Amino acid sequence: MKIAVIGSGVWGACTAYHLQKEGLDVDLYDMWGAGNSRSGSGGASRIIRLAYGEDKIYTELTNNSFEFWENLSNKSDRKLYHECGMLWLVSQDDSSYITHSAEHIKNCGQSISRLTKKEAIKKYPHINLNDINEIYYEEKAGALLASRCCKSVVRKFKNNGGNTFIGEVKVDENNLDKNDIVFNGKKIKADKYIIACGPWGRKLLPEMLGENTYISRQEVYYFSVPNNKAVEFDLNSMPCWLDLNENNPSYYGIPFHLNKGFKIAYDERSTLFDPDTSDRIPMQDLVDRTKSYLYHRFPRLKGLPISETRVCQYENSLDGNFIINWHKKNNDVLVLAGSSGHGFKLGPGLGELVRDIVLENKEIPEFFDIKRLESNDKSSQYYNSQIKYNKRKRLFN
Repeated sequence: MKIAVIGSGVWGACTAYHLQKEGLDVDLYDMWGAGNSRSGSGGASRIIRLAYGEDKIYTELTNNSFEFWENLSNKSDRKLYHECGMLWLVSQDDSSYITHSAEHIKNCGQSISRLTKKEAIKKYPHINLNDINEIYYEEKAGALLASRCCKSVVRKFKNNGGNTFIGEVKVDENNLDKNDIVFNGKKIKADKYIIACGPWGRKLLPEMLGENTYISRQEVYYFSVPNNKAVEFDLNSMPCWLDLNENNPSYYGIPFHLNKGFKIAYDERSTLFDPDTSDRIPMQDLVDRTKSYLYHRFPRLKGLPISETRVCQYENSLDGNFIINWHKKNNDVLVLAGSSGHGFKLGPGLGELVRDIVLENKEIPEFFDIKRLESNDKSSQYYNSQIKYNKRKRLFN
């Protein structure tokens, strides 16, 4: 069987790797190459964690990915995965996201435990916990070095005999029944096509994804740490963290790494973004807002400057859940979309799922079926509320 995978982000790369490993003839296409700076899978780092509220399918896919990432990191010349743990800071009244996660995490053989404020203050003196209601520590969690990971997966794929191509893929969705998918002007010939283009998916397939996905702008900042005290703020001394806050953006971060700085970003998804034409320059009001939060939460960093910034994008489905579907015009075209800012960590597990869908006709989980968006306005717990779903539907369609 000949497989063409369009997009070498983490989903496409892991899918291509798992299919190639089964002995299939796989070609992997991308505009600029794995881990490039404009891709949804590019950039320095991502958090990997198991807590997903009631949405256990993500906990399971992530748990299925740990061994892959650990083996890849152990066999790499450069470290790809740091298991430093994850600290959940609950500053909202409702802690159900974490309490619902606990059972699913336990069923995967992992753990998440509640810390008293006294315990947390003693263990993490750098963090201001005065306005935090509950604190949880997730042990099997940490940081993935994203661009390195993507490049390493593709390198492994190529070492197994896979082929990679850099250039432009175009899809004529009106003639998709005739396999009208071309690369640099020449038709791609394959038995199965897998399209995993992240933010560019809705441009390739506007009929399928145009009203069911949208792209939002996200800013990431790396703050300086005190001179001669970097080790107090690095991955060996601190866990990753996320502040669950219902009134403000949920800030999250990764300790000092890659000599870039102390990473902080937010989860908001309210500003539209075009991956081809939008400038990737931070907005001053967002910079000021982030500084205010960081200096409050990590007072030992107060007054220290930003050392590096990055503007990236999330490819969101309307309800925050992934989209995995055979295209209705061609049952040889499988579409992966709607990674919604949280799909990197579980890329290997998702690649295994797609392998089984393609090779064993495994049924696509209903949770990921795009038809749900036609009749169901319930958001995943990751997106928190139905109100937010309806608001997004009005804003972006």
